[in-house]
Amino acid sequence: DPKDPANPTKYLGPEALRGSGGVLLNKKGERFVNELDLRSVVSNAIIEQGDEYPDAGGSKFAFCVLNDAAVKLFGVNSHGFYWKRLGLFVKADTVEKLAALIGCPVENVRNTLGDYEQLSKENRQCPKTRKVVYPCVVGPQGPFYVAFVTPSIHYTMGGCLISPSAEMQLEENTTSPFGHRRPIFGLFGAGEVTGGVHGGNRLGGNSLLECVVFGRIAGDRAATILQNNDTYLWGEKWSQLKLRNVMEDENGFMWLHFTFPSSFQVSGLEALQGVVLRSVSGDKSVEVYTPYTLPDDEGVVGIALSPWLTGNGVHWLRTLQPGDTVEMKAAERVERNYMNMLKAPHKVVIATSRGIAPMMQILRATMERPEKDATIHLIYIADRASSIPYREKLKALAEASPERFRCTFVLQHPQPGWSGAVNYLDEIAASVFPDPAVVIFLCGASEETRSIKSSLLDMGHDVATIATVE
Repeated sequence: DPKDPANPTKYLGPEALRGSGGVLLNKKGERFVNELDLRSVVSNAIIEQGDEYPDAGGSKFAFCVLNDAAVKLFGVNSHGFYWKRLGLFVKADTVEKLAALIGCPVENVRNTLGDYEQLSKENRQCPKTRKVVYPCVVGPQGPFYVAFVTPSIHYTMGGCLISPSAEMQLEENTTSPFGHRRPIFGLFGAGEVTGGVHGGNRLGGNSLLECVVFGRIAGDRAATILQNNDTYLWGEKWSQLKLRNVMEDENGFMWLHFTFPSSFQVSGLEALQGVVLRSVSGDKSVEVYTPYTLPDDEGVVGIALSPWLTGNGVHWLRTLQPGDTVEMKAAERVERNYMNMLKAPHKVVIATSRGIAPMMQILRATMERPEKDATIHLIYIADRASSIPYREKLKALAEASPERFRCTFVLQHPQPGWSGAVNYLDEIAASVFPDPAVVIFLCGASEETRSIKSSLLDMGHDVATIATVE
């Protein structure tokens, strides 16, 4: 505000000023930045010019220059509010008066705007700022409307970490290979108090969008706290769940998080028990899936889709969007013997890409249990290294807890340079010895686990120590 330059509270200059064709000039009358670049880039460029506004406490500034064409794009009434109502624009009828306002030789401004006029007419890339999009033509012909702009803080990207369900998250030390955060009971957040939604920069207009999206989620989830926090999936009853978020990793695996009505309900499933999904209308259904979340995970059940799964039901799941509702129920109960085997202190998990979900359940159930003597050896069989999800996290876990967790990756079609195992039967024969104290879980499609189980039996393993989970 030219009337009160020392006031630390500034008026927010809409990005639409630059988006409508406004040109930024320094005190030499020269352009110095692509006006349509990120706000962080534009702000840093203004600061680097070093031009200080008089009596403003050292604030760096630039001149934002609009002509009639830019004003029309911005909106005559909106511009009139900033100009005539607030007094934030100064009118310069000619290029000479514009140069006098800036305090530089008129030839500087005339040359700058003349060059810009040619670039904007011909839609050529500016060799100095690399600008390639020109909202309108701005040249040395007046009148001009000039605002004094300075970088300021009006939004902070940092804040508390939240989950996709808007629950405040707390970092904690854990041996889990799949995360080190847990929700803070009953505390939700949305908007500027949170961080991580936008990354290191933010698109204009997304602050209100963030408040609407996560504010609605936070309110929805907070309203469920006093509901009955009983189990949600039980018996033969179909229950409705909402898809909260979808993530796809670099290997093509999709991870779908479905939420219960209450943030603190649990599924009520048994360990390794599957679920059946269908559309609300009942016209689309899928086969049994084993969740990768644990039965006592609060408020959520997760389904993993490998990139090799096909079929109409899988296609339907892949097309779901956050906010969509599905129906889900528990599948048949798992064998009681499996429950006892999960409690065994020493386990071997032999998994393929179609057994990711039960593999994750077993790993979490073992590594997050309080018994520090529990051990697990994972043998993951894949076609290629790039098809192994969580590979780096699993390797890091093995390095951090070598006394409890061992991880072996076996490639059936290794690429040049692969130094790991290439034959899973050799690896099993060399490292998995028949021992009644060790239980073996086979995680994968039936045609995959059937041959592995047959090989284990040929090696002398007791069938009672082998569990197959699809």
